[in-house]
Amino acid sequence: MTRLTVLLFSITHLSGTLPTELGQLQSLESLSIAACKLDGTLPTQLGNLSKLAVLGFDGANFSGSIPAEILGLSNLKRLGFRECPRLDTKSFLTEVIRNLNNLKWLSLGSGKTGGFTSIPSEIGELTNLVDLILADFQLNGTIPSEMGLLTKLKYLDLQRNSIKGSLPEEFSKLSQLRVLFLHSNQLEGRPLEPELLPQLTQLRWLHINDNLFSGSIATDISLLSSLEELELQNTNLSGTLPKELLLLDNLTSLVLMNTSLSGSMPDELCGVILSPHEVKRFGGNFYSVPTTNLPPP
Repeated sequence: MTRLTVLLFSITHLSGTLPTELGQLQSLESLSIAACKLDGTLPTQLGNLSKLAVLGFDGANFSGSIPAEILGLSNLKRLGFRECPRLDTKSFLTEVIRNLNNLKWLSLGSGKTGGFTSIPSEIGELTNLVDLILADFQLNGTIPSEMGLLTKLKYLDLQRNSIKGSLPEEFSKLSQLRVLFLHSNQLEGRPLEPELLPQLTQLRWLHINDNLFSGSIATDISLLSSLEELELQNTNLSGTLPKELLLLDNLTSLVLMNTSLSGSMPDELCGVILSPHEVKRFGGNFYSVPTTNLPPP
């Protein structure tokens, strides 16, 4: 089996520990062990797999620390340790940034509890990143301005943390973003005014709900012509809905409930979005809103 290049164990009933002999499979390029019953600690011999480009242990039951030897795998492009409740993933983040700056895909989160941590400013060194997932990671502090250096990012998921403060101006440089999940944090500021999120014209999914965001929805929202999902519920957004929402032909989900948005719902907005698109929920202080075809909240 020394010529094996791909090894995948996913959603199996395999139990026991990961053998140290795994380190002898030096032709291995992809190793993924997800959602299975293997436990124990991760062997340091993983560091011998110098050709590895993909390493994933999402949903695994391993415990202890992630071996430092993994940090020497300079060919790694994809690294995932999500939903590993017995692994210490927090202390690993900074070391990953310092040592694995060729990564294109990084997913960490839901690891062993051990207090909060913040996003290090060194995150800006991972300039090849396309996907960054740090959901459920017990993050606090603010989003560093260096995040704006990740100009290749297409997918950014920071949901369900305790991140505070405003989005840095440098966020507007993430022009390749398709998916942005910031919901369920403690973020504030005015993200939908012209200088910030409306500049991310490739966005398809934008979820910023369940935060302390305020301000209005800028008419520049029309620049997000690829937008499919816009979730703004449970925020302090105010003002009226701009008619420029009508220009978002790809929009299929608009969630506005429990905001301070007010005024008259444009008749054109109801007609265009409800047919053929689906509006999931409206809320706020609107009047003159047709109710015949709206789904219940």
